[in-house]
Amino acid sequence: MKLIKIALFFLGSMVGATASAALPKYTIVDAPCPKSVYGTITRYSVSSENLQSDIIVDVWTPNGYDPSGIRRYPVLYAHDGQNLFDGAYSFASVPWAVDKACSQLSSDSNFDMPIVVGINNRGSENLRPNDYFPEKALDYITPEDKEETFIYQTCNDIFYGDEEAAFVAKELKPLVDSLYCTAPDMETTFAMGSSMGGLASMYLLCEYPEIFGGAACLSTHWIGSLNLNPDYTMNDDEICANAILQYLSDHIPTDGLHRLYMDQGTKDWDAGYLKYEVVAREIVANKGYTQENGRLYVYDAKGAGHNEWYWQQRVKIPLKFLLSKSAIEEAGIEDTTTIYEPSFQTQTIYDLAGHKYSLSDLDNLPQGIYINNGKKFIK
Repeated sequence: MKLIKIALFFLGSMVGATASAALPKYTIVDAPCPKSVYGTITRYSVSSENLQSDIIVDVWTPNGYDPSGIRRYPVLYAHDGQNLFDGAYSFASVPWAVDKACSQLSSDSNFDMPIVVGINNRGSENLRPNDYFPEKALDYITPEDKEETFIYQTCNDIFYGDEEAAFVAKELKPLVDSLYCTAPDMETTFAMGSSMGGLASMYLLCEYPEIFGGAACLSTHWIGSLNLNPDYTMNDDEICANAILQYLSDHIPTDGLHRLYMDQGTKDWDAGYLKYEVVAREIVANKGYTQENGRLYVYDAKGAGHNEWYWQQRVKIPLKFLLSKSAIEEAGIEDTTTIYEPSFQTQTIYDLAGHKYSLSDLDNLPQGIYINNGKKFIK
């Protein structure tokens, strides 16, 4: 399957070789389009030669955005873009609320207000893991270990990680730079994502260090594959995790110019990542990323699980780290680990199958989506 994909990719490259420098074709999507509480969102459908697909992209500009070009804005490219702004589009109706977070940070003179580019995933086509898995990590899986990892089943032996990264770096970024008043340099271009989106953001930093000056990786899915049990718990994949970590060690930029944010929760799926997060932090520290030199910020979200609500609670931390105009020790980031639980209106909880639970059962419920007083929440 991989050979077929490579053949199709090169065929497409040959057909479009004469126009390789051209910007990708795009259309503005008038409706449906996510709404923003702060700032303005424009939705695009961008035709990618690398992915051979049309990708939905939401570009958020802050209040007061100046299209004259007098001011230039840093740009944050965020994976799982449908989850960033509007609960009507995000998983379990809970957005990251990046627009609100940026607005709350706007009063800080040290915060450099960005343009945020939300890259919607291809989950509707069951291609999210195929796109977000760091493809070159496969080179670190030996033939003997291939049958012992779940990653090939997860992706049906078809991987688009290289193509997804090329789409963002070589197609989408030039397009955004042409349409908006961006500060296009490496020092003002960043990537962000959670779970497998964290892997994809790390991959952009490693594969295109001349383009991306930093990455924020929240609840990074270090095990790579998705092998779930009936109760929604996830099986470990040490072989795949070690391959990703070896790739990281060999490819993270070491020129002293890049920034990296890393965090993990301590509950549910995040708890299973912790042993690999420790190794990843050791790797980057050995490569010169430290909190003392302002190139690294690590955060332990104690009590946090693996879902959008928890990422919403702490998204201001990576935003402030990547988009601060001065060194991290001068940025005033508080190392708080308090995670506030959602408030509940009644004592009755339902799962999506209609099963009834008491609020006292909450701690023992499997991870999933639930309803309390007509409102969805995720555990």
